[in-house]
Amino acid sequence: MRVMLDNSIFAHSQFAEAAKGPQGPCFGAKNQHHLVCGFIRKKLDPSIEYQAQKDALFTIGRLIREKAFEAFTYQELMYEKMRRTIGENVFDALDGCRLTRCPPAIERSRFQMGNFFEFARKGGKKDQKRDAKTELGQIAFMKMLCSLDEGGIRCILGMKAVLGLPDFEVESFRELKCFQGLCAISQSPEHYPDMFHLWTTQRNHIDVFLTLEKKLPEIAKTIENSRKIKVGYPTRVLRPLQFLESLGVTNADPVPIEPGRFYPFIEVWDSWYRSHRYVEEQPTDSTALRD
Repeated sequence: MRVMLDNSIFAHSQFAEAAKGPQGPCFGAKNQHHLVCGFIRKKLDPSIEYQAQKDALFTIGRLIREKAFEAFTYQELMYEKMRRTIGENVFDALDGCRLTRCPPAIERSRFQMGNFFEFARKGGKKDQKRDAKTELGQIAFMKMLCSLDEGGIRCILGMKAVLGLPDFEVESFRELKCFQGLCAISQSPEHYPDMFHLWTTQRNHIDVFLTLEKKLPEIAKTIENSRKIKVGYPTRVLRPLQFLESLGVTNADPVPIEPGRFYPFIEVWDSWYRSHRYVEEQPTDSTALRD
C-alpha cells in the first residue's frame, strides 16, 4: 500500500514541548530540587475524538518503520512544512520514518520564479491580513490553473519543450479538468492546495491520502459522488483511526509520553541516543577478528 502524508500529520506528530522541572534522582537526593531543562507533553486537545486521531500517529509511525506500507511526500507539502514552527524531535511519532518523494502533478517552479519565501507561502487569507506578497504563493498558481481553458492548455503544451515539461506533467495538463473540478467542489481558494495535494496523490497512483483535517474527507465524499469529475485513480482520503481500521488494526499503540509528567533532558536524550545510535556489525570469522 502507498500512502501520502498530509502536512497536518507532520504538524501534530511532535508531542513534546520544552520545559523546566526538577532533575529527579539522577544526581542524588540533595540535588533533586534543582531545576533542569526537559520536556512535558503538549496540552491535550479539547476534543477527545481529535486527540485519539493524533495519538494514533504513534501506530502509524511504527507501521512505516516496519515497512507495512510505503509513505510518500512531495515538494508542495514540504513547502507547507517550512511554514510551521520547528518542534522537538523527542517523542515524535514519525521519528525514524523514511518517506519517498514523488513528483507534483505540475511543477510550480516552471511557471513561478522569484523570492523563495514568497514562493513557499500559501497566499491565503492569513497572508493577505499580514499584507504579505501572495503573487508567488500556492493559491495564485492554482487559480491560474483553474482559469485555463482548452486553448490555454494547448498553448502550454505547444511550449512543452521550452518549459521542460516531462511526459508526466504533459498528461497532467491533459487531465487538468479533473483538478478544476476538484477546486470547484471545494468551493473556496483556501482549499485549492488540498485539492492539488489530492490530485498529485491520484496522479501518482497512491492509494490513500492520510490527513488529520476534518473537512477534507467530507469534500472527498462529495467528489466520489460527483459524476462530473473523472478521476484517473481512486485515492481514498482517510484520517488515522479510519486508516488503521482499514488495515485491520484495532488497538493503537500507547503514547510514550504522559500528561503532567516532566522528563529531564538527560534522561530523554540517553534513551533517544540508545535507540538511534549506529551499531557496527561485528566480524564473525576468526581471520577478521585477528585483523
